Amino acid sequence: MELFNEISQKKIFITAQQTINEVLQVFDTLLFSSVPIVKNKKLVGMVSKEDLSLIEDGEQKIADLEYLYNFYYAKQKDTLLEVISSFVTNNTDVLPIIDDENNYLGFLNLHDTLDSFADTDFLKVEGNTLLLQKNTSEYSFSEICQITESQNNRILGCFVLQSNEEKTTIVIKVKSRNINELIQSFRRYSYNILSTSSEDYLVEHLKKHSEYFIKYLNI
Repeated sequence: MELFNEISQKKIFITAQQTINEVLQVFDTLLFSSVPIVKNKKLVGMVSKEDLSLIEDGEQKIADLEYLYNFYYAKQKDTLLEVISSFVTNNTDVLPIIDDENNYLGFLNLHDTLDSFADTDFLKVEGNTLLLQKNTSEYSFSEICQITESQNNRILGCFVLQSNEEKTTIVIKVKSRNINELIQSFRRYSYNILSTSSEDYLVEHLKKHSEYFIKYLNI
């Protein structure tokens, strides 16, 4: 994912010298729950509307409230899944983007990022979804790709759904000429087939979770 193409051209941010009342007025013009704090073009942190709303003295400066700062971000070179992970981990609907020198470049919002995810081949292209499981010490993505592509199948996406010391569960979506033959190949390599779907039920499950996540953030 080329994050630079997705970054909002509006570099919305506040400074530490602004008061709580001034920042709350900024929030009145935004749809986001948090806003970046920037000093000398550098990202200092993020502050949420909810936290500021709980402080009675509206004339306090943001600089006096460092204990409320959260520091999270994405970088231009981050992958789409890394960005989505950052949104989820930090429970946010806006993600500041910085360069290698911590310069604030702009932000990504959750809606646009999920739209980008929905536009990937993993969700957009029809295919077969397999839920595989194997001993954690034995599986590898290179092996999964080798098994799949050796039969002229096209891999649309592959990721670890769950992992512990004993077992790892992997979701793989493929455009397959013969899905039953591919399933038998995985079994020969000691992969357990937990679920198969030609109608992409697992992908629909991911879409529903994305929708739930947006509602949860009250966007």
